[in-house]
Amino acid sequence: METKRKKRTRTAVIGIVTALLLFAGVAVWFVFFRTSSADTVYVMPVSMVSTFSTGNTNRYSGVVEPQQTVEYRKDNSKTIKATYVQEGDSVRKGDVLFSYDTDDILLQISQKELDIQREQASITSNNELIDMTDDSLERQRLRNQNLQTEYRIKALRNELSSLEAAAANTDVICSVDGTVKSVSDGSDSGDAYITVMKAGDYVVKGKISELNISRLPQGTPVAVHSRVDDTVWEGSISRIDTSQTAQNEQGSYYIGGRTEDSGSKYYFYVELNDSNGLFLGQHVIIEPLGSGNKEGLWLFEDYIEDRGTDDPFVWADNKGRIKKRHVVLGDYDPESGSWQILSGLAVSDYIAYPDGTVSDGMRTETEYMYDQASEWNGGEEVYSSSYITEDLPNGSEAGE
Repeated sequence: METKRKKRTRTAVIGIVTALLLFAGVAVWFVFFRTSSADTVYVMPVSMVSTFSTGNTNRYSGVVEPQQTVEYRKDNSKTIKATYVQEGDSVRKGDVLFSYDTDDILLQISQKELDIQREQASITSNNELIDMTDDSLERQRLRNQNLQTEYRIKALRNELSSLEAAAANTDVICSVDGTVKSVSDGSDSGDAYITVMKAGDYVVKGKISELNISRLPQGTPVAVHSRVDDTVWEGSISRIDTSQTAQNEQGSYYIGGRTEDSGSKYYFYVELNDSNGLFLGQHVIIEPLGSGNKEGLWLFEDYIEDRGTDDPFVWADNKGRIKKRHVVLGDYDPESGSWQILSGLAVSDYIAYPDGTVSDGMRTETEYMYDQASEWNGGEEVYSSSYITEDLPNGSEAGE
């Protein structure tokens, strides 16, 4: 009896051990061998998204845009007869984009001609009355009426000339070679009806605070850095658009436990010496050359999570796995949108962009697998591909 009990106990122990070994094997396989694209996160050197005291200067986020965008607005006093292009069409200078209906214009021309004839008849009638009366006051009154009528006739003839010119020019002609970026449904009279992207080289658009606008005068040489490799393009500041403020113009930033107003922001544009290798919507880093250095390590705010709290952190590589790395922040630079890193991070570290999909323990990859399948979203001006997983980083805007 005792022997049978011992055998049953030994069999149970063997079964439990076997189950534990099987579970451990599955866990090891799951952690170390089961890897998919969703379990992997791309990391890049801190030096690519930072400025530090070894020769680099203030940097700005930027986005690649067409060299020029031409807007064609419709005349709300006219009715559109036909639109000959649609979004994505290639157009040449001289092509007809849309045309107006002439029926309404011709009716207005006929009405103006009748009005002029009526006013002229009134003058003729008054002149006959002037010849028939001996009353000097009445003659003066009639002459004054004629002067007023002649003024109205002059105004009517000006309006008639404008209508005749409009009737002869009902076609809206494209002024550049390019691609139709958008065609409005006409619901908003303030928007351009048709927008055309001019063909040619690209420009890079950044954003700068009004407080620091004097630091980037026209002609300032810059280097434009890729965010995914070490490619660099050279160019210069071609213009700063101060005619209107950038989106979310009244920004604010967090310093030492208080919120500070960073002032209005304006877009600036970089004209490149050579744009080969760039694509529309690509996010890049703009580095003015020879503008002075900042002390210590500075990191773009896009990469810092919980930066408005007492425990900010970044996602950093740790022996092939992504881990939270807590950092200590110093000053904030609203011009470039970067924080000074006092401790917790080094230039030699690798970090990931916190796009909302990063989680603790994911495998890290230092060579980005770029998906060539991509397209330009003209409505939102955002290049959608595996390279860019969001329109703009949380709490940040292109060009900040």
